[in-house]
Amino acid sequence: MACELHVMTVGAPEGAVAEAVALLDRLEGLWSRFLPSSDITRLNLADGFPTAVAPETFMLLQTMQEAHRLTAGAFDPSVLRALVAHGYGASRADAAQHTVLAESAAESSRFSDVDVDPLSELVTLPKGLAIDAGGIGKGLAADLAVVALLSRGAAGALVSIGGDLAMAGESPLSDGWVVEVEHADPAAGVLCRFAVSGGGVATSSTVSRRWTTDGAARHHVIDPATGRQSTTDLACVTVIGRSGWSAEAHATGALLTGSAGAIEYLLQHQASGVVQTTSGHVLLTPDLQGLGLEGVA
Repeated sequence: MACELHVMTVGAPEGAVAEAVALLDRLEGLWSRFLPSSDITRLNLADGFPTAVAPETFMLLQTMQEAHRLTAGAFDPSVLRALVAHGYGASRADAAQHTVLAESAAESSRFSDVDVDPLSELVTLPKGLAIDAGGIGKGLAADLAVVALLSRGAAGALVSIGGDLAMAGESPLSDGWVVEVEHADPAAGVLCRFAVSGGGVATSSTVSRRWTTDGAARHHVIDPATGRQSTTDLACVTVIGRSGWSAEAHATGALLTGSAGAIEYLLQHQASGVVQTTSGHVLLTPDLQGLGLEGVA
């Protein structure tokens, strides 16, 4: 998934971690837009025809639909064409791997038009529409890996995929699972630490994945409302949620809202969070305002 993987367990039996990693390898094979044989690539090339996918991919599509609903469309995995047009068509881990899209682009279809049929277990994307598992894929994969570890007998587990976390069960410390949030500029070190009992933690950022196309600086956050690169005044948002996938969805929703509405957005969705603006200001939801922020004037 083009990022570092960390697995932490409490009381896991021998072989459990290896099985969890194998599960994540399988999910990458199903969900990567850079692999020609993945379910995501097959869906993007299906040209509007119903497509049979693996059960895990069916779950991913259902999760995407729920995230789209919860965020009132702010989370939208069908902005892939815009993302590729902005220059993010190749994998950051292997430049030889490229996103392949159908020639015909969707004219008026939206992600809400995607049909996920539980009776036939078929998924139908409107002709020309293209989706990307992206961050929600990482969050859901972490959730599923934690469930797998607990079902194998671990007393507790934490899985981090590129800094998107899922955790449950007994933690190594009595206070809970300790999570560090970095400054928007990682070179500045740790901004704050907090402990959570379970759920998910995810960060959405306009500074973590940047590149230059035609002399212009680009980032990977596309605003579904415009189909263009987001102009949010936020550098990053870290969200504590009920699961890895929901934390990821709400981090994106809050980021697109901007500094004027990010905290209100998180409160409306009963989520906690740390919001960092491009000018260096830090905003916290009320439940986190007792945190000691490091390196903040």
